[in-house]
Amino acid sequence: MSRSLKCVLALLLFTSAASATVTPEVAQELYGRVSPSLVAVQYIFQNPLGRIELTGSGVIVSEDGLVMASIMLFPTQFPDDEMKDFKILVPREDGEPTEYEAVFQGRDERTNLAFLKTKESQHWKPIQFEDQKVKIGEPILSIGMLPKGANYKTYFVEGAVSAMLRGEIPQVLVTGGGLAAMGSPAFTAEGKAVGMVGPNGTSPFLNDTRGNSELQMVMNPPRYYIPARDFVIGIQDPPTPDKPIKLPWIGVSEMNGVTKDLADVLGLGNQPAIQIGDVIPNAPAEKAGIKAGDIIVKLDGKPLERGDQPVELPLILAHSLRRMKPGEKVTLSIMREKDQPLKDVELTLGEQPPGANLAKRFFADDLGFESRALAFNDIYGLKLPPEQKGVIVSLLRPQGAAQTGGLHMQDVISKLDSEPVTDIEQFKKTYEQIRKDKPKEAIVMEVRRGDRENTVRIEPPQ
Repeated sequence: MSRSLKCVLALLLFTSAASATVTPEVAQELYGRVSPSLVAVQYIFQNPLGRIELTGSGVIVSEDGLVMASIMLFPTQFPDDEMKDFKILVPREDGEPTEYEAVFQGRDERTNLAFLKTKESQHWKPIQFEDQKVKIGEPILSIGMLPKGANYKTYFVEGAVSAMLRGEIPQVLVTGGGLAAMGSPAFTAEGKAVGMVGPNGTSPFLNDTRGNSELQMVMNPPRYYIPARDFVIGIQDPPTPDKPIKLPWIGVSEMNGVTKDLADVLGLGNQPAIQIGDVIPNAPAEKAGIKAGDIIVKLDGKPLERGDQPVELPLILAHSLRRMKPGEKVTLSIMREKDQPLKDVELTLGEQPPGANLAKRFFADDLGFESRALAFNDIYGLKLPPEQKGVIVSLLRPQGAAQTGGLHMQDVISKLDSEPVTDIEQFKKTYEQIRKDKPKEAIVMEVRRGDRENTVRIEPPQ
């Protein structure tokens, strides 16, 4: 362990001891009971530009070897087939952690969690989370895992509930000593697991040695945890490789929280409301008769959940809908004209189209760029025509021929040497044939960048 890390740990222990409200016996009992249920999760992320080993903290949630971790450890931007060699590391006091080969079960975007499971069934002690409300001033205890430099040693932190925060994801503010690192379970003084420490602005990785990243968890402890009621659905119904989580979808590409000024004009008073922006053609919302400009006032007969700011309202509604299943019916009460009765619209939730992490890719090694199939979010995120054909640039080798020639990330390649590009398979076949026939000649591409068409000429390395 580095000297600087030892100094920080000593300061942490001193501060925690000085502000403690629970007895050392209570802290020791919780620490001893919970520590065996905390593990490190590790995997290799490898793309055409290189590979890196990533490690973060996990919590055992099933005795057969199921482990829960923050989705931040497995960003949705990472292609699924570029994550490999998963392991679960069980820390040991007398040596290096014991490694178990694991299978990535999948991400759960309903709860912002990810799950792994050992290949062989285990008999581990899981943590049982409970949906329990806490009170202002109540002690909150958390057990976390220190970075690789400290051999993944577990540590204890005590804080106190200071506020209940509203927003897309409900959070509990904890001051005093704060909380342990992201992904750590949070407990009441009675030892009940009531939440998990969420993203906090520090690195989620336990092997991140950039600057003082490995020390941030103790130098600047997190202050928020997510109540168990928001994520127990993921533990009860986790994804598996054969059964990924299917997210519901209404097909609206833009929603805005109604501001106080607009609410006053519409006569809504203090009632939270959301105004619909673009409605995607042939999506569930359009099929149900929802139009751009409609204002949602209720969901299934109940007023919309309130946030602290209007901008939070669409995120809160989206979070509520994500916890439902495709095929379920919901009723939206909408306003179209002032002083007119609300109109109830029944909508059948669709299934969210596949994301870019599942899209097929092709890396042109000689010119140093990767392209992938267009995903649904590319079309509407980049405001492309619905009928747009082509592939999108997803990776550029620094100082490679493609980057030097002027190709940009998120360029949509529509033509390759004057031949229209339809999809990734056709692009790969055409590209490889061109490079075979004309290995030393430049390639000319027509790309869409924003709302403009550009021509990019790339000279191959000689």
